[in-house]
Amino acid sequence: MTDETGPKFVMISTYRRKSEDGFMLAAFVIDERECESPAEMKSIRNEALTEIQRRRIVGEVETRRAKAGELPSTLPRWPEYKRQLEAEDQESS
Repeated sequence: MTDETGPKFVMISTYRRKSEDGFMLAAFVIDERECESPAEMKSIRNEALTEIQRRRIVGEVETRRAKAGELPSTLPRWPEYKRQLEAEDQESS
C-alpha cells in the first residue's frame, strides 16, 4: 500500500526451524525493504524454501505485513543463514 510519501506497509517473511527439543525457533528473515521489488522478495523466498526442502529441514514460514517504519529484525538474512548451513556441511564432512 503506497501513497505519495511512499510505502506504508512492507512484507516480512520469517522462517522458523524446529529445534531438537521440538520448539520452533526463528532462524532467518527476508525483509521487503531490503529487496529491489516484491518480485525479488518472492524470488529470494522461493530460493530459501527450495533449499530448506532439499535439506529436509523441518520448519515454517510466516509472512506478515508490517509498518514500513518498523525496526528491522536482528535475525540473519537468507544469504547469511545459507552460509551458516554451508559451513555446517563443511564441518560435518
